[in-house]
Amino acid sequence: PAPAMAAPRRLQLTLALLKPDAVAHPLVREAVHAAILRHRFLIVRAKELRCGPEQSRRFYREHAGTSGAQRLPEPDADSGRCRLGPCLSAGRFFYQRLVEFMASGPMWAYILAHENAVPLWRSLMGPTKVFRARHSDPDSIRGAYGLTDTRNTTHGSDSPASASREIAFFFPEFDEQQWYEQEEPQLRRGQLRYSAEERVHRVLRAQEAEVT
Repeated sequence: PAPAMAAPRRLQLTLALLKPDAVAHPLVREAVHAAILRHRFLIVRAKELRCGPEQSRRFYREHAGTSGAQRLPEPDADSGRCRLGPCLSAGRFFYQRLVEFMASGPMWAYILAHENAVPLWRSLMGPTKVFRARHSDPDSIRGAYGLTDTRNTTHGSDSPASASREIAFFFPEFDEQQWYEQEEPQLRRGQLRYSAEERVHRVLRAQEAEVT
């Protein structure tokens, strides 16, 4: 007998941000959006937003895993991830510059789904440091479009736990548990359509599923 086909794996969620430097240039914004679709991510939610300085500050504190201001995120040159460190002047400077930049203009926030959403999106983004991205991964998003280490086009969650926290931060109306119960099984089975107008994938309604 023919071997049974493996069931599709449960979809993983990640948060993707298009930073102000990308959103300010429509061609870059569209190129990143096209890359998301080309790499077979499902766009669960998407919206344009703008963060004030305080919201940006709060996000990076939470992103670093702390709610206090005594320990701030510093760039980790090797992994491209934020890590906690003491309030040294370099860390303070980077943090302040990052907060000001993130509050400088509109951004796009995405909830992306894929079997390996977190590592795949981070791989697609490329290294945090733009000079390294240009040399080691020139076809990555940051290698192609990044300007500096803060103006590096995109942000992505570094773990499933971070993804849940960051999605809740930017999409407080999104119920992750309910999504996994109601939408994820259908999206995983391919019962979906892409809405170019809304720029997201939608679960097929019953009548649409019957037609297809």
